[in-house]
Amino acid sequence: MIADVLIIGNGPAGLASAITLRQHGASVVVLHRSVDATHTIRAGESLAASARYSLMELDLWDDFLATEHSPCYGNSSCWGDDRLFFYDFIQSSFGEGWYVNRTAFQSMLLQKAVAAGVRFIETNRTFGLVREDMCWQYTEGHSHIKAATIIDASGRNSWLSRQLGIRRIRRDNQIAVVSLLASSNPLRSQQSLIEAVPDGWWYVSNGGEGKVVRIFFTDPDLHDRADWLDPMYWCRKSMQTHFVKHRVPISRYSDILPLQYTSAGSHHLESYAGEGWLAAGDAACAFDPLSSHGIAFALRSGIDAGLAVRDVLAGISEAGNHYDQKIQLAFRLYGEQRADLYRKETRWTDHPYWVRRQEEQKPTVAKGGMIIE
Repeated sequence: MIADVLIIGNGPAGLASAITLRQHGASVVVLHRSVDATHTIRAGESLAASARYSLMELDLWDDFLATEHSPCYGNSSCWGDDRLFFYDFIQSSFGEGWYVNRTAFQSMLLQKAVAAGVRFIETNRTFGLVREDMCWQYTEGHSHIKAATIIDASGRNSWLSRQLGIRRIRRDNQIAVVSLLASSNPLRSQQSLIEAVPDGWWYVSNGGEGKVVRIFFTDPDLHDRADWLDPMYWCRKSMQTHFVKHRVPISRYSDILPLQYTSAGSHHLESYAGEGWLAAGDAACAFDPLSSHGIAFALRSGIDAGLAVRDVLAGISEAGNHYDQKIQLAFRLYGEQRADLYRKETRWTDHPYWVRRQEEQKPTVAKGGMIIE
C-alpha cells in the first residue's frame, strides 16, 4: 500500500491531522493501538470554548453541538488565598466551555475520518519502520505501507520521536491520581473546582450521570511508596481540604473504578519537525493540566500539522520549519502562563512542590531546571 501520510495515533491530534489532510486530497493511513491497550478514565475532561474554531475547520461544529456535551459555566478556585473565588465564563468573549464526553467525542472524530476516507490499521507497536529513498517503509505482519511523511500523534510517549533520537525535555515529574466516584443523590454543580494544598492541588469536575471526577496533582517523591497503593490514603487527604471535602463528601460518594495514576507533567521535544516527520498533540509537547490546554491544543496542533504536511507534499520545503516555530511559540507562551499561575500561590513557599514550580529556570540552565530524557 502507498499513502501520502502515515499517522501514529488516533487521539484528537492524530484524527484532526487525518481529517485535515483528507480535506486537501491526501491519502492517509492511521496506525492505532487497540481500545483495551489505551483504557483510562476519561470522564470530566473539559474543552475550552475557543476550540469551536478548530471544530469549525474540521467541519465538526454542528456534530459537536448535536452530541450535547454538558456545559461548564465557570470554575471556582482556592488558589493563593484561603477563600474560594468564582469565575463565570459569561465574562469571557468565547462563552461557556464543556465537560467533554470523551467516548462520544472520540467517536465523532473517528466517524468523520472514516467518512473522509482515512484508512486505519490496529497495531501492537511491534512494527518495523525505516526511512529509505526519501520514503518511510512500514512493516507489520502482512501489512506493508510506503508513505512520504509521518505525523507522530502517539501521545505523551512520543513513540516516533524516541525512535528517531529526538530529545524530550521534561519540566517536572508531576503525576495525577484520578478517582471516578458516583452517588445516587449527587450534588448539582456546573462549575469545576480547583484547590491548592501544601503538596499539590485538587481538581474536581462533573463526570455526568451522577459521577464526579476527583484528581490530585502532586510529585511522586512527596509520598511514601506504600501510600500509593492505598486508596484510603488519598481519600483521607481529600478530607484535609477546605472545599473538596464538601464538593465530594465521602458519606455521599464512593469509588466506582480503581484509582488510576497518569503522567501530568510538562514536557516538550527539542524539535517538532524534521525530514519527513512532524509531531502533534502530546507527542510534541504536553501541558500541565492547570493550563486547560489539552484537547484544544491537540485539535489545533493536529490541524496545523496536517496543513504543514499538505504544503510539504506540494513542494514547500519550509513548511516543516514554520510548523516547528509555531509550536515553539505556543509552548513558550504556555510556559509563561504556567509560571505566572504557580507564582500566585504563595502560602507554601518552603514546600518542595511549590518551590520547584516557582523557581522556574531558563532552558539554557542545566542545574535544577530541565530534565533531558
